[in-house]
Amino acid sequence: MQVARVIEDEIIANRWESGHFIGRRQELAARYSVAPATLSEAIQLLRSRGLVDAKPGPGGGIFVTDASPFTVLSDELLSLRESPATLNNSLRVLDALDGAILHDAIEHASAQDVRELRLRAQSLEAAWEDSSREHEIWALHARIAKISPNELLRSLYLNLVDFITQRYSEENTAPATPQRLQTHLDFVAAIERRDHKLGSEALRLHTKESVDGVADEGS
Repeated sequence: MQVARVIEDEIIANRWESGHFIGRRQELAARYSVAPATLSEAIQLLRSRGLVDAKPGPGGGIFVTDASPFTVLSDELLSLRESPATLNNSLRVLDALDGAILHDAIEHASAQDVRELRLRAQSLEAAWEDSSREHEIWALHARIAKISPNELLRSLYLNLVDFITQRYSEENTAPATPQRLQTHLDFVAAIERRDHKLGSEALRLHTKESVDGVADEGS
């Protein structure tokens, strides 16, 4: 919403601290030349993001409040979608998170998780020689990530996967080698067997494949 963005930009540009009085609703509606209902929607949006607080009664109005660390993180992730972030940078972050994601899945996967991962592995094998291969790879990674009980880790990982697949759908390809396929199948096997050693070996090969792929692109 445009009014919410204008107010947020003013807070940031002026470095208004928590408790700073922004104005009363009637004054703000006049200042931004919007209807009271439009202003209320903007204030509600800013309140939901933890940027402002609305106090009723005499001496009340709209005030700056402290943004939680999670709100700041969310805003930074959203801004990433509009930044010139590269595919390689995004993949490096995912590579750093893969270990925690996979070992969480090995520890916490339910019987239903394992059944669904087997189906994802079958779909990946069936698509390995055609153009849907990359879609199936990311679908497998996302399904593994959904097992993690760590909400912050899970959310960050899934948002990065979504960012990569939407923005780099055409760039995001790598050779369809048998080793690359087996690495992803080993992820599923490690989860099914609760085998951290197999998981660690698959991660080692996966990271090596990622590094080799970046080197090939740069050569």
